[in-house]
Amino acid sequence: MSDAWVCTELNGEDGLALQAQDELACGPGQVLVNTHCVALNFPDVLITRGEYQLKLDPPFIPGSELAGEVLAVGEGVTDIAPGQRVLAMTGFGAFASQVLVAPPMQQVMVIPDAMSFEHAAAFNMVYGTAMHGLEQRGALQEGETLLVLGAAGGCGSAAVQIGKAMGARVIASASSDEKCALARQSGADETINYSSEDLRERALALTDGEGVNVVFDPVGDALFRPASRSLAWNGRYLVVGFAGGDIPQLGVNYTILKSIAVVGVAYGMSAIKDPAMNAENFERLFDWYEQGLLQPHIGHHYACEQLPDALREMHAGRALGKTVVSFNAG
Repeated sequence: MSDAWVCTELNGEDGLALQAQDELACGPGQVLVNTHCVALNFPDVLITRGEYQLKLDPPFIPGSELAGEVLAVGEGVTDIAPGQRVLAMTGFGAFASQVLVAPPMQQVMVIPDAMSFEHAAAFNMVYGTAMHGLEQRGALQEGETLLVLGAAGGCGSAAVQIGKAMGARVIASASSDEKCALARQSGADETINYSSEDLRERALALTDGEGVNVVFDPVGDALFRPASRSLAWNGRYLVVGFAGGDIPQLGVNYTILKSIAVVGVAYGMSAIKDPAMNAENFERLFDWYEQGLLQPHIGHHYACEQLPDALREMHAGRALGKTVVSFNAG
C-alpha cells in the first residue's frame, strides 16, 4: 500500500486528502519509483483549482516532479534499473509515496551520485525550463545581458545560475530586497527591486541605454510592459509563465521598432518532441551541478502531512526558491 494526496474538489489546498492507494505494478515501458521527495511548482497550485491549461476532473493525484529510488521496471525498459536513484517529471500524479512513470510522455532519468534526493526533486522542471529557454529558444550568447524576472523563485533562480554558466551578464529582478539578495546568492551581477524601482529605467541605466539582449519571464502580468521595453536591438523576450496572474497583451507593431522576437517556452512538450535535445541539455546541467555552478535553493522543506500548507504558501507568493516535501522513503 502507498499513500497519495488526492484532489477531491477543485478548490485548491482545501480539496486535498491523504488517502491510501492500491499496490502498483509496472506495465510495459513503465518505471515504478519509491518517492523520497517531491517539489512544488506553480502549475500544481493552478491544477488543483481547475485553472491550469491541463484540465483534470477529480479525483486525481496532482504533483509534477519527484525524486526517489527505482523499485521495478516494466518490459522493454532497458535504460533504467531497479535500485537506481532517479528524478522524474510526471505532469501530474507525483504527490504519492509510490509513482508509476511512463516515458516518453513522462520523464525519468538517473541522477549524479553527488545529487541529493532533495536537490533532484527540485531540479527537473525549473532547470530544464531555464536551459531550454536560454539555449534553444533564446539563443543566449556569452557576453550578452540577460534580465530575469521573478529571480528569487525556483525557475527564476535557475535561469540566473544557468545564465552565468553560459557566460552572460545577469540582471536579476524581484519584488523585495530579500529576494534580490537571494538572487545575488544565485550569482546575479546586478539586481532590480521592481517594487521600489522603475524596472525599465533601471535596466536601461545598467546597460548604458542599450537595453538587455534576452528577458526570461515566468511572471507576466504588469511586468511584461516595462520588461519588453527594456530590450536591446534584436532582443529576445522569453515567455515562460504567468505567476503574476494576468496574461499580458502585446501590440505586434512594437516587435518591429527594435526588431525583437517574443518567443514561447514550452519545456515539457519540447522534451517529448525532441528527447535527444533534452538529454543533451541535462548532460550539461548535471555536469554544471557537479562543478558546483548550479545549486537549487530550497527555501522551504515540509513533511508529507504538511503538503497542503506548502501549496498554500506558494499560492500566496511567499515561497522563496524551491519548496520540497519529504515522503516516507519506505
